[in-house]
Order: sequence, then C-alpha cells, then structure tokens
Amino acid sequence: MLPADAPLRLTLSAAQIEAIFGAMRTFRDDDRTRPSAALTILCLRCGRDRPAAGSLAYGEVRLCNGCATDYELLRMAGLERDLLHQAP
Repeated sequence: MLPADAPLRLTLSAAQIEAIFGAMRTFRDDDRTRPSAALTILCLRCGRDRPAAGSLAYGEVRLCNGCATDYELLRMAGLERDLLHQAP
C-alpha cells in the first residue's frame, strides 16, 4: 500500500502523449525561426549545454527541449513534482 502522501500516478493516453510531444516540437520549431536560435543554454536537469531553441523556463529553472519534454510527460503522469506550483 502506498503512503497517504504518495503522488497520484495517472495513465496517459496515446493521444495525450502525442499532444505533449507535439507542443514541445512546436516550441522548438518556433524558436528555430528567431535570431537567437544559435544560442545555447545550460540545462539544469541534464547539466549539458543544449540549444536554446525549444528550451523552457519553469520559474528559475531552464530545461532543454528534451528534458522539458520528459518533465512534462512525468508531471502529467503524476511522477514529477510541479516546478511552478510547489507546496510550501
């Protein structure tokens, strides 16, 4: 039995997963058309220099597109804490 404070784990449908991937591709593709497309960021999740195109800021945390995609999938499945709405 799970502890009472264990996060709720949800099952994502194939359509939900595809919608998340689609949104993340859109962020990346839109950013590639901007002058700053050649810039890089240090991803705070994987610790690597990654393209700024498609990276997302969650408050003070900036994640590369790949890590942001993973984060969104895990968050929506209830397996990752929300970086923007953390409990006190």
